[in-house]
Amino acid sequence: MSSNGDQKRGIESDDEYQREANPINTGRRDLGLWENRRFIILVVAAGLGCLEYGYDQGMSSGFQAMPGFLMVFGYHDEVAGWNMHTGPQQIFASFMLLGSFIASFLIGPVGSYLNRRFSIMLGAVLLIAAVTAMAVTTSFGVLYFARILMGISNGFLMSFTMVYVQEIAPPQFRGLSFGLIASWITIGTTIGYVIISFTEKMESRLAYQIPLYSLYGLPAILVFMLPFFPESPRWLLLHGKEEDALKSLRFIRHTASDEIGLRQEFEEMRLNIQHELEAKTQASFFDMFRGSNLRRTLIVVGVGLCNPGVGAMFILAFKAYFLKMSGVQEPFKWTIISNCIGLLGLVISWYFITKVGRRQVMIFGASTCGISMLLLAIITSIPSIQGPRLSGGYITLISVYLFGFNFGLAAYTYLVAGELPAQNLRGHSLGLSTGCGFVFAWLTTFTAPYFVNPSNMNWGGKYGYIWAGSTILVVSFLIFGVPEVRGRSLEEIEEMFNNNVPTRKFPSYVTQTAREARERLDIADLKGGEGSVKHVESVAGK
Repeated sequence: MSSNGDQKRGIESDDEYQREANPINTGRRDLGLWENRRFIILVVAAGLGCLEYGYDQGMSSGFQAMPGFLMVFGYHDEVAGWNMHTGPQQIFASFMLLGSFIASFLIGPVGSYLNRRFSIMLGAVLLIAAVTAMAVTTSFGVLYFARILMGISNGFLMSFTMVYVQEIAPPQFRGLSFGLIASWITIGTTIGYVIISFTEKMESRLAYQIPLYSLYGLPAILVFMLPFFPESPRWLLLHGKEEDALKSLRFIRHTASDEIGLRQEFEEMRLNIQHELEAKTQASFFDMFRGSNLRRTLIVVGVGLCNPGVGAMFILAFKAYFLKMSGVQEPFKWTIISNCIGLLGLVISWYFITKVGRRQVMIFGASTCGISMLLLAIITSIPSIQGPRLSGGYITLISVYLFGFNFGLAAYTYLVAGELPAQNLRGHSLGLSTGCGFVFAWLTTFTAPYFVNPSNMNWGGKYGYIWAGSTILVVSFLIFGVPEVRGRSLEEIEEMFNNNVPTRKFPSYVTQTAREARERLDIADLKGGEGSVKHVESVAGK
């Protein structure tokens, strides 16, 4: 076989080539859900931290349209009813993102010293403190501080959960695992709105305190469960704990791999991290901007800007308020329905993200968001569309937007941003990506009230023109700048960037990482049971 012919066959064909060329050294790695049940359970359990993030989005958005909250932090208008002054509204909505931005710069240093599980636990503890402060205060200053603290906790919970899942996932399950995590976010947002729909009419502080106190359960569950989770094998290898890393990998894979397949995967991880450590003893923030890492960093930052670039924070943070100010009856009910439609889009994406790939799914999702924003602005600009017709148009287009956003962007921007960095820079790179995303999301939440609040510019749906234009840039970046890495291991992605493989050739490139790992592995000892491989007990908590 010619090498050119090999490269055209893609990753699946590369696996076939390796089995044909070296059948003795090929271990078993099952891709069935049942065989990988431990991994799936870990993803579902770890994703509870992301459920809190979604819950907060729904909760804080609902507070801005809730009389019980506005009686304390807002004012009453004889025409519009209860409302919130633009300044406090900006700060309340944006300071959570400011906290997340602060967290993005702490993720790298914290992740270098605390393991993934303890980093998630730290986010859970900070969340309890933030919820308590927000529930008991009537002071704007304490409220703003609580929002910053909640943003830091959300940043830790989201980012470290994403990194943890990236590092324990089999290549073929990374897309599905992030779909599951995003499901928790959407479910959390919906739960937040459902709870608020039951308390919104209370004319007391309990209207917003009940949703806040209900948040205590999630961090408590996480703090209880996480000590029993296996640590990320890649994090353990990066810190020189090879035996613990093998124990952890064996526990996670369970029946999904035989001993040969398990050791081959472990050897791929070990060799890749060994090469990184030989080149540089300790990663620094500025290493992201050197050599092949610069290209990765630019892509990762660009991907992190996709969600704010399509106006996601306007829809996520202000949709209930926007619908109420636009005269839509029962805004909370329609918000819940639109969230459920978004969840449907996310579930449908599970199939496409594993079969079609990242780029196509993200391009479709971003395009749907842009078209929805454009139509939202157009129907607002037509004077003849008023009353129930306009309200119905708003509800429909927001629902379509959420379908496209959840289908193509909500989870998968984090997926791609976590797949592409080098192992020793993953925390730094993902932190920078989310940090840049939070900056632009903060700008959205800070400026959106000027555009949609009736006491200011009162653009209403015309605000969509801005996001329709920015979506063109997002789609162009996804088409020309983001490589397709479906089915690739993190070690293969590392090799392709180090070899400066062009973006368009990523799907067909044949890597040497897996082949080198098989050559280095002592198969004779594995098969004979008396060589260098010792029996290692499957202990989850180490």
